[in-house]
Amino acid sequence: MSRAAEELLEFDRLKEIVSGATTCAPGLRAVRALMPRQDVAPLEAEFILVREAAAYLRGGAELGFGSLADPDVWLARLGVPGAVLSAGELLDAASLMETAGAARQTLRSEDAKHPRLAERAGSLANFCSLLGAIRRAVMPNGEISDDASPQLKRIRAAIIQAREKIQRSLEVILRARGEASGERRGDDYITLRNDRFVIPVRASDRRGIPGVVHGASATGQTVFVEPLEAIDLNNRLVQVSEAEAAEIARVLEELTERIRSEAQALMAAAATIAHLDSIFARGRFARDFDCTMPQFARESRLRLDAAINPVLEATLRPQGRKAVALSLALGDDAGGTVMVISGPNTGGKTVALKTVGLAALCAQSGIPVAAERAEMPVFDHVLADIGDEQSIAADLSTFSAHMLNLKSMIEAATDRSLILVDEMGTGTAPEEGAALAVALLEEFRERRALTLATTHHDRLKAYASTTPGIVNAAMEFDEVNLRPTYRLLVGVPGTSSGIEIARRLGLPSRVVDHAQAALSPESREARDLIAYLHRSRDEMEELKRQTREEQAQLETERRLLQTEWTERQKKRIAALDKSFGETQKRLEAEVARVVEDVKDRTLRAQIEKSAGRRMGKIASEGRAETDAAIVETLAASQADLGVAAEALAKPIDPQSLSAGQKVRVKGFKQPVLFRRSDGRQAEVEAGPLRMKVALADIVEIESDEESGKSAAKAAAARPRVIVHSHASNEAAAEEINVIGCTVEEATQRVDKFLDDAALAGKPSVRIIHGHGTGALRRGLAEFLGSHPLVDRIHAETEDRGGTAITVVELQS
Repeated sequence: MSRAAEELLEFDRLKEIVSGATTCAPGLRAVRALMPRQDVAPLEAEFILVREAAAYLRGGAELGFGSLADPDVWLARLGVPGAVLSAGELLDAASLMETAGAARQTLRSEDAKHPRLAERAGSLANFCSLLGAIRRAVMPNGEISDDASPQLKRIRAAIIQAREKIQRSLEVILRARGEASGERRGDDYITLRNDRFVIPVRASDRRGIPGVVHGASATGQTVFVEPLEAIDLNNRLVQVSEAEAAEIARVLEELTERIRSEAQALMAAAATIAHLDSIFARGRFARDFDCTMPQFARESRLRLDAAINPVLEATLRPQGRKAVALSLALGDDAGGTVMVISGPNTGGKTVALKTVGLAALCAQSGIPVAAERAEMPVFDHVLADIGDEQSIAADLSTFSAHMLNLKSMIEAATDRSLILVDEMGTGTAPEEGAALAVALLEEFRERRALTLATTHHDRLKAYASTTPGIVNAAMEFDEVNLRPTYRLLVGVPGTSSGIEIARRLGLPSRVVDHAQAALSPESREARDLIAYLHRSRDEMEELKRQTREEQAQLETERRLLQTEWTERQKKRIAALDKSFGETQKRLEAEVARVVEDVKDRTLRAQIEKSAGRRMGKIASEGRAETDAAIVETLAASQADLGVAAEALAKPIDPQSLSAGQKVRVKGFKQPVLFRRSDGRQAEVEAGPLRMKVALADIVEIESDEESGKSAAKAAAARPRVIVHSHASNEAAAEEINVIGCTVEEATQRVDKFLDDAALAGKPSVRIIHGHGTGALRRGLAEFLGSHPLVDRIHAETEDRGGTAITVVELQS
């Protein structure tokens, strides 16, 4: 990527925003080191980690590394032969080990929800043994503990004894001085000079205490004397103190060597923690700026939905303002690879270029894109020419600088490049500038590089409107309030509105009218056309908004009606069921009462058997009538809802259609003429019009007779109810075929068949149900086992059908 492009697009400022969310120095450096790259697989792996980090943070958890001391200094010293870490540096090393352990434990517990983060943390080594040694040897204040080694503990015990012995010796001298003078003076105390215990003595009394003078007070009136009795004791204290220092140095050296042996693991841990801190910083950035993880397209296709410039957003937020989002698409499937953006000054054209360029740099650096959706290829170059490149030192004008930039862009551009050019054709005569801009855009179009260019030239707007592969776009301007809206409108050119703005701002009318008259007829026509396009677009947007509101309102009303309809049907069906149950109970009670009045046992048994058969038949017929009533109720309710009866009808079998037939189609009030079908769609003719409809939408074939038409209309006006008719010859037959029926349908047919067979005096009948899965045979066997007319059942003989047929022997 071009360094110039990164500077122009303010990529470093974006990284500063992201790095502000880091929690440790290594993470800060890791974010600042992020650079665009072209390897897709590592980028996608990085975005998986960032997505998991953002989800972890959105769940209310946090993960920071604020307690980690910067490891770079002491890690660098480990590479110097013979270098020994100080106690403070050992504590810094311990903080790295503790941080690594805490991160490993925290994220490994998230393995189910965030597996990639857990895997990354799992690579951290375990430093428990080394960490324990450091914590035992170095106290939190940086001093070496007595427990650092047994030898150090013995030495420090000896130091304490030596100090106590010296102090006792000096106290004896001080007491003797007090007794000699008869009073204890305020200057009788023990102190240290040059790491040796001494006592203060007035200069006038110096000769009274033989010893070594180690200094005097600022006034010279007091000298600090080491009495002769204390010299050997002080020498002994110095010796053991030197032994202490030597032991401390040995402990530090030993710990340093242990750390040096783990240097590779420690450097890897520091790098992993830096990476994790960088990942979580990017997760916080994604959360705070509502970012998305980009999708990398293999084709040359760029799409951004509701994208914002995060650098601009970060600037506006403290002011209580927000950046305006933009949406655009570039590529062959989006209408073109080049987009020309026009509009007034300060309307947001340059921001639009920077937003797109920054999104590309973010995506290829592993940083989430501030958009609802971001899809783009992996660019080999992001090339930008934005802003005033005038250079006095190089003796270059603005135009010359732009031309040199564009020259280098042409040399580098490929079909995998992103080109961003601001204010094409400026800095020279308008006609020449526009001609150069058209030629440059044509060059980028032929190279199939994705290109965004801003302009004020009408010639470029016309070129974009008439050239395939180039898309016009405009930055919207509110001409009523004279301010930009910063909205990008794709598909229409923009207008500079300079004359109208000048008029609204109070420029004298004669000046404005003169400027207006000076415009060429072509310019006035182009301006009027652009204004018309903008008005048309506004009207379409308003219609879309109204349509969305009406659709939402209709959906709410539909749901309300559906809820009311459901409750109404529940009540109707419950009432029908209740009525049927009450009727059945009354009949059963009446039959039981009549049977009880019969005294003869034989006659009572016959009556009970006959009554059972009749009650079963009545119950079956009653249930069928109830079901039919429920269907009729549902049909009436559908009519209440305004549902077309044809919506309840089943599609016609395509095999039954032939050219010239009159058919009924969903949504058509009158029948239409069927012409032909390709298996999925049918061609129909309605008067002078021919059209194609889905085969599934043909619900009925019209007959030629008027009676047939009436019957078809009646059938279409109510739900389709399938009635299984039983002709008289079937009732008189000795077998019934129920293959293809459900168990419920088969039992209803068999029940009526058995009643008719019993009335006809048949001793036995056959039920043909086939083999199939066996479910129909088992369901019928269960039904027949409790039927009052059935004596016993068995399978037919093998030569007559076997288990595919059940023979039913009726009671005599």
